[in-house]
Amino acid sequence: MSAHSSAFAIAFTALLGAPVAAPVMARLAMRLPKALQTRAYLALAGLPVAVMAMSWSGLSSPTYQVNAVAVLAAFWAFLALAVSAFRFESRWLRYTLGPLSILLLALSLFAGTLGGLGTVFIVGDTVPVFTATQAQGRHCQVTSYGNATTDFGGHRVVVTAPVPLLPFLERTVTDQSFEKPRQTPAELCQGLATSPKPGKAPT
Repeated sequence: MSAHSSAFAIAFTALLGAPVAAPVMARLAMRLPKALQTRAYLALAGLPVAVMAMSWSGLSSPTYQVNAVAVLAAFWAFLALAVSAFRFESRWLRYTLGPLSILLLALSLFAGTLGGLGTVFIVGDTVPVFTATQAQGRHCQVTSYGNATTDFGGHRVVVTAPVPLLPFLERTVTDQSFEKPRQTPAELCQGLATSPKPGKAPT
């Protein structure tokens, strides 16, 4: 399955499955013995926090599909925790996370059905249109943007390097955006292969 097909399949599974998966996960956590409930809620809260922390620190999986599934799992975990908030003793959690969960579940259902066309454009902006392997095991990925996020368009070029002793992870070395570039994606990767520097390149 191509990256584009995988992206759409994962995105629509996350959106359409959320209204069912989140309440089921919340129900399973509620039925656990009290000694295990706290651990279950900590796990539900820890998954989205871990995914966000890895994203902010520039760490990810070399496989696009694995990253997408991780985001899906974090999304479902957060929704399950939010749905569970209706049974929490804290009024603050009940009155904030509870209504938020209903809103997010409704938005998920809308984005996966009536708003599916917009979802396709948004997801399309996240899928690499070109990938290349560089020296020292580095990978260069180019994604196009402009379908849904801007009025002009361009390319985002991300160069990653393997993490020593952790072959299942890679770290971001360069993340640059090129507005309306004249170069092809392959040429953009080649231009960053020698001396990648973080930040945005001039257009």
